[in-house]
Amino acid sequence: MKSAIYLLLALSVTQASGQVPQLTETTAQNEQRLQWFRDAKFGLFIHWGPAALSGAEISWGMKDRIERGESLQRVPRDEYMNLYREFNPVNFDADEIMALAKNAGMTYSVFVTKHHDGFSLWKTDQKHFPASSAYPEHYSIADTPYTKDIVKQVRDAALKQDMKVGWYYSTRDWTHPEYLQGDNLAYNDYYENQVEELLSDYGPVDILWFDHCFGAWDQYTIPRLYEKMYAHNPDLLVNNRAARGLSDIPKASAPLKYGDYDTPENRMGSFQAGRAWESCMILSPHTDHGGWSYRPGAVTRSLTETIRLLSSCVTGDGNMLLNIAPLPDGSLRAEERAVLEGLAPWMETHGEAIYATRGGPWINGTWGGATYQGNQVYLHLFEPDEDGIELNRLPQRVLQATTMDGKPVPFQQTAETLKVTVPADLCDEHVTVIRLTLDQVSDGVQYGAALANGQAQAVPGTLVFTAEAAAIHGSAVVRGTGTSAAIVEWAEQSTTISWPLELNSPGTYRVEMDVATPQIDSAIRLSVGNGRGLHVHLPVTGEMDQYQTVQVGELTFANAETLELVLQPYGHLEWLPISIRAIRLIPSN
Repeated sequence: MKSAIYLLLALSVTQASGQVPQLTETTAQNEQRLQWFRDAKFGLFIHWGPAALSGAEISWGMKDRIERGESLQRVPRDEYMNLYREFNPVNFDADEIMALAKNAGMTYSVFVTKHHDGFSLWKTDQKHFPASSAYPEHYSIADTPYTKDIVKQVRDAALKQDMKVGWYYSTRDWTHPEYLQGDNLAYNDYYENQVEELLSDYGPVDILWFDHCFGAWDQYTIPRLYEKMYAHNPDLLVNNRAARGLSDIPKASAPLKYGDYDTPENRMGSFQAGRAWESCMILSPHTDHGGWSYRPGAVTRSLTETIRLLSSCVTGDGNMLLNIAPLPDGSLRAEERAVLEGLAPWMETHGEAIYATRGGPWINGTWGGATYQGNQVYLHLFEPDEDGIELNRLPQRVLQATTMDGKPVPFQQTAETLKVTVPADLCDEHVTVIRLTLDQVSDGVQYGAALANGQAQAVPGTLVFTAEAAAIHGSAVVRGTGTSAAIVEWAEQSTTISWPLELNSPGTYRVEMDVATPQIDSAIRLSVGNGRGLHVHLPVTGEMDQYQTVQVGELTFANAETLELVLQPYGHLEWLPISIRAIRLIPSN
């Protein structure tokens, strides 16, 4: 009966592409739809399933699969696919987990309903295998000794805690017999019907978190998927992986690839105020870079590291989605529980500096960062010392500086700088947060990645390549003079920018770029001859005149050399223009 309902719904929305917000909404409407997410800041990610019994990485631990990644393959395919027969997590307590998450300061959750191995953690009506198969038709939690619907338990527990609900769903399915067979239409029907089950039977749903595709655009019906999703919920948020990974995506459909927000994986996102983002981070990473699901050899991060990761995300104007990996019986490992419990008192004291803030007005870095809302700015300091921290002066005047519990902190402001000195007895063992009260509302303008007197503090031997010194081969121009000069109107993909590079001191150099990027997916290659180079997908900074410093990577030079530094557009997508003020090669050894 449900399949017939889904078919009728699909027919009713095939003409509803105008209702897909990524294709139709204005910037203001997009920001309004994303507002709760930008305010939420901190979420819980849960990877779990029969794979936990193997101790191997979820899905990737299975041998003989369609995608590569041989280093993680541990379990013979048939053995892996039969783990469901032993999956009986009698100690799984969704209410307890969501209560721990809520007390830890998390405001939303994303639960893995189906990973690449194709096993469904809810009682799906969709048939995964034919009746003649050696495996169950539905290949779901209903086929286990446990039988209870885990997705429903998670949904109910999250709602009890007033947390937003998100479902992770893998479009990739390495065990479905119709996956990527022929035109792939049979599999499209299967997985789109599953997505609709999650939206209709397990709602309300606030986020659908996809995890890349595999194959070509014409093997999928991505526009139809979006139409179905938004017929269920016009306010749904979708991450940037529903179509990512597909080849030959038409230009008109690119917004469906980008979704609503970016998802840097197990790494800290760059400062990005122009577009929402969320770093998904493993709480207990394994040395092989896995650890999303339960791995016996994984090592849980310390409480301090976890808090600093969260602080780095929010000061970079993003969110953090922190992943836990329950044990095979459904309970939590003691180390992960301890971190969640340890977060609670810190978040209780410092939540004001986290929730409903925006990153800035200074670009964050190794020193920490800042958040702001209204006329309050919150400095997040990782290692404050007796010398204090000196920052570029804000246009607003600082009226007072205090700890989060109101104790006064010394500060000095001049026409150029703001210096804050935190006494040792007022420092927090994890992250010290200082509340600055301004005489006016902060405008959120970013005041550079460096501390005050950046030029005077420059690392000796730094090589600086300015816009004025660039040779332009193509359509771009230089506008402005001095430190405000910028390469602008870079409209053609064939244009390259170059500088002579006289390298007198061999060694390793950290490369950073002052750039303004108004659109997602602007990609640059920076090369220095002899095949050496770096590729970077630049973060969205906002408007074309909103610059920030982006860390590009490292280059190592074995000898003193005379070279040429060249910038050129990278990738097969249409070139999206950027503006550049300067590039710096900074000695790091």
